[in-house]
Amino acid sequence: FKCSKMIILQGDNQVASRQKLTELKKNASVLEFLGSDLTLETLANVMATKSLFGQANTIVIEGLFSQRTSNLKKELIAYLLAHQTSDVIVWEGKDVTAQVKDFSQVQKFDLPKFIFNFLDRPTIAGLHQVLQTMPAEQILASLATRAHNRANLSWLKSLLDLDYRLKSGVLPYDLATWLELWCAKL
Repeated sequence: FKCSKMIILQGDNQVASRQKLTELKKNASVLEFLGSDLTLETLANVMATKSLFGQANTIVIEGLFSQRTSNLKKELIAYLLAHQTSDVIVWEGKDVTAQVKDFSQVQKFDLPKFIFNFLDRPTIAGLHQVLQTMPAEQILASLATRAHNRANLSWLKSLLDLDYRLKSGVLPYDLATWLELWCAKL
């Protein structure tokens, strides 16, 4: 990655955006920061510093835009806006489109629509399709969130039981197989 341009990776498809982040970091001299720990002074210093070999470092910032609104956050974003030709990658694990509209290079990673169809009406065929896009652990978490949001107590109880059995090591098969059985019982 040597494009001397800032890029923002954001959206709800964390698996795909993480893969892109890993690809961009490959073969680069990388300095990584959490948005919650970053100060304006640190950002300015690392953006001005060259590595030992004279090349610019690629700066990776995770979770800057998803932080609570503060004066520091506003200052950091303003600084980044003024320095969009720097080697900076900002990764956000959720959709922050409204906050990044003034940046020139933003890549959004949305979850495919069929995932939401599966979460509303889980089927074995739908599960197999979703497993091509996201790991079983993320599917379990998404199903639990959907069940909680819709107050579906029977789903929530069975998913909680699965989570307990998974974490205690008493599940006799892998999570994907259990999710298939769970879908078949619905």
